[in-house]
Amino acid sequence: MLSRTFLATISEIAQLSLALPILVMIFRFKRFTKLFWTLAILLIVAAIISYSAYLIYLEKENNMYLLHMYTVLEYALWSVFYYQLFENKVVKKVIVSMLIIFVIFSVTNTIYWQSLTTFNSYSRSVEGAFLLCFAIAWFYKVFVDRTIVRLETHPVFWINAGVLVYFSGSFLLFISNNFLVHISRQHFFEAWTLHGLFLIIHYLFIAIGIWLIKHKKELH
Repeated sequence: MLSRTFLATISEIAQLSLALPILVMIFRFKRFTKLFWTLAILLIVAAIISYSAYLIYLEKENNMYLLHMYTVLEYALWSVFYYQLFENKVVKKVIVSMLIIFVIFSVTNTIYWQSLTTFNSYSRSVEGAFLLCFAIAWFYKVFVDRTIVRLETHPVFWINAGVLVYFSGSFLLFISNNFLVHISRQHFFEAWTLHGLFLIIHYLFIAIGIWLIKHKKELH
């Protein structure tokens, strides 16, 4: 059984991990293309909503409605990011179609199943599944095209890896959320500590990707 101190430490690091890619972004924004500006907007939105949620938490008020809002914005911005990565028109249409489907599903979920005061695990699960498809599709495209000689030095490789790691791990937690609420409090926090670890890796990989941007003609 993990100690509460360890769980609290991981939780605190996870909450602060967003600062790392934002800090790196400050040093690299002059090299950004439209693709990376999309990522920058996503990080800024995440920071604003995260800070707002923390302030509301301090007031001991429900802040779940911010997560409902952020889930849609996050998915929309990642969709724009991946839309720019793929040249294939069919894939682009699929990305747009999945975005429309996701927005409709999220709104429906909020109205009928998981209200603004509850954790939107259904929407988060669907978001994770869709973004996993995008991440895997990009890796498949790269391995088929073989246009990138050294993957470990390519910005998008790290960013995409961050998406793959975070949403694959979190997807399992989100779909099992209804089960987790029935286990002991200690085991519940231990399970969600994994989410914190995935989040730390997510933002660490994104920070590495941003740092590796060398010039404005960086290969997509």
